[in-house]
Amino acid sequence: MSGFTRRFNYYPGTEVLTQIEGVSIVDLPPPGSISGVATGVVAAVGECADMTYATSVDTSGNVSTKIVPQEVLSAQDLINKFGGFDETLGEFGVSGGNLYAALRSKSFSRLILAAVNLCSAKGARVFRQLPVCRSQTDAAAVVPVLGGTVSAGREFRSGAGRLKIGARQEFTANEPITSGTAGSCTSGASAVTQEFESGALDWTTITRPDGTLGAAKGDIFVLGYNNGGAIAPVAEGGTYRVASTPASGTTLTIERLDGAAFEFTSQANVPWRLHLASDADTALVIVPGAAVPGGYAAADAGGYTVPIRPITDSAGAQSDGTYSAGTVLAPAVVPDAADGDSWDPLSGLGARTIVGGTTAFTAATQGINPVASATIDALYATAIDAFLADEDPVRDANLIVAARTSANNRTKLRSHVLEASQRGRGRIAVISPDLAQQTTTAVTATASPGVGATRAERVVYAWPGERVYVQEAVGFRLKVATGLTTIDGILDLAADFRAASVMSNLAPERNPGQAAEPVPTVMATVVGIQRGVSGLGINEYVALRAAGIMAMRIDRRSGPIFQSGVTSSLTSGQKNIFRRRMADFIQDSLSERLVGFSKLPLTNQLKDGAVGEVDAFLLELQSPNNPAAQRINQYQVDDKSGNTPNLEAKGIYVIITRVRLTPTADFIVLQTEIGENVVITEQAA
Repeated sequence: MSGFTRRFNYYPGTEVLTQIEGVSIVDLPPPGSISGVATGVVAAVGECADMTYATSVDTSGNVSTKIVPQEVLSAQDLINKFGGFDETLGEFGVSGGNLYAALRSKSFSRLILAAVNLCSAKGARVFRQLPVCRSQTDAAAVVPVLGGTVSAGREFRSGAGRLKIGARQEFTANEPITSGTAGSCTSGASAVTQEFESGALDWTTITRPDGTLGAAKGDIFVLGYNNGGAIAPVAEGGTYRVASTPASGTTLTIERLDGAAFEFTSQANVPWRLHLASDADTALVIVPGAAVPGGYAAADAGGYTVPIRPITDSAGAQSDGTYSAGTVLAPAVVPDAADGDSWDPLSGLGARTIVGGTTAFTAATQGINPVASATIDALYATAIDAFLADEDPVRDANLIVAARTSANNRTKLRSHVLEASQRGRGRIAVISPDLAQQTTTAVTATASPGVGATRAERVVYAWPGERVYVQEAVGFRLKVATGLTTIDGILDLAADFRAASVMSNLAPERNPGQAAEPVPTVMATVVGIQRGVSGLGINEYVALRAAGIMAMRIDRRSGPIFQSGVTSSLTSGQKNIFRRRMADFIQDSLSERLVGFSKLPLTNQLKDGAVGEVDAFLLELQSPNNPAAQRINQYQVDDKSGNTPNLEAKGIYVIITRVRLTPTADFIVLQTEIGENVVITEQAA
């Protein structure tokens, strides 16, 4: 061979080509199909039973706000991440707020959620009992130890006081660390700790699953056995916690899971098992090598890591108050108790508030169905701001909606979409007034709650609300828009989430007011217009459209629809929702294609490549050879008139793009002449 063969996936330049004699193959990729950005990605904020992704707990049991939006992929995924229906969340019949109810029976092409943090600033601790040993000579569990789940929103009580778990908790089901049958209890006065003797076993020499040695503070200790269906020894049998890491020897100091005082009587030949903390306690385990070995005893604030939402004060009242340090609570629905030969995965379930300080209850945000207020709006503002991050999946959102329809939230959403659209993908806010606004006069007003208070092209104002069947609400007495209550599960909800659902399922060039599929399917779960709104006829819908309101209507033929797909803007050229959505789609899609050219040498080849990307994308949208796939009418790409040598010297390259959208057939005119004397003129062939 007289030269070398080299292959490049880019044009390398003269200096590289002339490095060595031979053949240089420049293998450039074909243009391929041009794909645009997703356009129906909905971001939603609201009050949820599970605030795992809205909270963070430190090693002192302090709970702080940390909003981490999560994409949900299914109905079950929604429950797993944000919890199920909680009848105490949100102001039903007025400002709303219950995110589960707002999402119920609606579909979205993609959905990203952020929970509002309603938890107290201090954590709690949740624990359970484990099954005792099979017999006095067999330390194995009388029934298999199973994992257990404490669902977010589960209620616990202490006297009249009520609180709910703010994040789902999981108990594990690991193999015991070790076990034995020759233990003994030592008599002692009532105290928060007692001593247990292993017999010949040195507690510091046992091998743990991670390879380290020794029993550790926080481990779970089970003693006692099945004695014909009863637990023996009678007073001592049950589940305890290792109160301190043993330094040496056969003595183990243990405590009750709830931290209460207890006492032992002398017992010999007692079977026992030692479990990892996570099998029966929610406290975090300190990693090996930490300054303090093991986990947390009852007196350690670091063991109280469960976010909680008190829904009353300790006296059961709906007024600001506190829970005393170390308050022990029982579940409102008590699982079956463990006995000698049976056990429920949540037997002995209990909770305890943090030690060393009180736990506050704030009625305005944590109480039962709190009304709209500036206090709760501030929590929404924090959650909404979490969608300004430039990271997945947040940056993909192009529609945003909040479950509370307060004036502050509407204003916040307006400012949010204007800011978010400046720094990333175009975004539209969908808002509604609260359900108490039941006349066209109220919603078309210039001042809040009317549409005029938050008018903008990027704001869609949807009204009136809808009636929707929420199966999980059946049996709960909840308020409706007329001020009355219902237990049938048919709730009044604002129209904003439904409008967002319609847009999420439609291509951006479509009018969300259309009656063709998929709109009938998306709207099929609407039972009717919200209670309290009536008398809407053509004159009212004319006024609503003129004011920039996307108004829901029950059409006698098509069923539930939105009459007019309009933004709240009254500026000429900014009226139609599809224009704003399609402009965002084209702009964001072209931006994604062109960003790859940024900071490269501004050669003629780069210019041609950039223009080619724009042209290829728009040509595919125009689809001149396949009319059925047409999405725009015409386009023009101009890279001449906007460029000058001075701009190019500064690294600025301008591509002017003009796109004529295909209008939707909003106004169809059927001109008729019908009568006995109508003259029919034959048309020439």
